[in-house]
Amino acid sequence: MTVLSFFDYNCVFCYIGRRRLKEAAQRVGAEVKWVAWRMPGDASPPPKPADYREGVKAYIAAAAAELGLAIHLMPPTDTLDALTGMYYAREQGCEEAYHQQVFDARFLRKMDLSRRDVLAQCAAEAGLDPKRYLEILGSEAYRSRAMQDFEEAARRKIWTIPSYVLGDREIQVHHYEQMPTADDLAEWLRFGV
Repeated sequence: MTVLSFFDYNCVFCYIGRRRLKEAAQRVGAEVKWVAWRMPGDASPPPKPADYREGVKAYIAAAAAELGLAIHLMPPTDTLDALTGMYYAREQGCEEAYHQQVFDARFLRKMDLSRRDVLAQCAAEAGLDPKRYLEILGSEAYRSRAMQDFEEAARRKIWTIPSYVLGDREIQVHHYEQMPTADDLAEWLRFGV
């Protein structure tokens, strides 16, 4: 059983959700396939309430305490290179370590993921050859994989992240109050078995 997890490295909820999904998947013996996401041009997610930002801050503070992390919120940045690098990390058997390094760089170390030197450092810390990593960032073959994932998200009408898809069932998190716990995700995955 493979669950698709649509994500972007800008998304703090993807960072939190990644940890929860990994735990849930381990409990039920599921595989996770990480799928790069950017908002489709025709997306129309539900609007956020006026007090959403304050609620997000409180939710993130509580989640950070639960996880024992000091999560920092930052403005979005261009993550296309970081997402492109994921496919190389996947080929090299370092995908999980790569995700961890990139997400940690963004949310724990407040690093700019649009900078290739930052990404090369993340790649090296994940066990990848940083020189080869930088080469693949300019490769159309790797970049096209991200584009294919973006097209898949648009085709499936994945309008918000994190989103999880298992067969014909999905969870699209539109609001922080909808964030599933590891227990919620494990139960959802078991239903798919």
